Amino acid sequence: MTFKKSLAAVSFGLLFAAIAPAQAAVQNYTFSGTIDAGSLLGESYAGSFSFDDAALTGAGAEWLAVDSLSMNFMGGNFTQDDAVAPSIAEVGYYDGAFLGLSFSVDAAANPFTFVTGSVDTSDAFFATDSSSGSLTYAAAVPEPRDWMLMLAGIGLVGVMVERAKRRSI
Repeated sequence: MTFKKSLAAVSFGLLFAAIAPAQAAVQNYTFSGTIDAGSLLGESYAGSFSFDDAALTGAGAEWLAVDSLSMNFMGGNFTQDDAVAPSIAEVGYYDGAFLGLSFSVDAAANPFTFVTGSVDTSDAFFATDSSSGSLTYAAAVPEPRDWMLMLAGIGLVGVMVERAKRRSI
């Protein structure tokens, strides 16, 4: 590789590194579940939340505040503003692995809590005073602008490879 090509490749890499930090992004999740034990057997709950993971280091236990949360349970709509004081709605990570949502509401009729998993989301659960249920988390589909940025990057790499092939012939 010539010096000019090496310089161009390094410049190109630095440009994209400066534009889009590797890890910092708003993460969007949905969740759903059904109570599978207790007096509220069969009741369901569902919702979504988002948070910014820019502060994650990937080492040890980490907690990030939830930026937005909306959920439905037994005919009620709840947001992060309904969290029991002094706690807040937050997500847990351990060594970079997503553990789930930590959120408690002291609703008059049915107080409830989301409990994070210990090593991943497989043992996260939802609990009320007299019931408990499983949780399923799903990361939301990337935004169209994220797809466009990925496609543009792949396209640029393709153009560079094609130009290199033509020059070598």
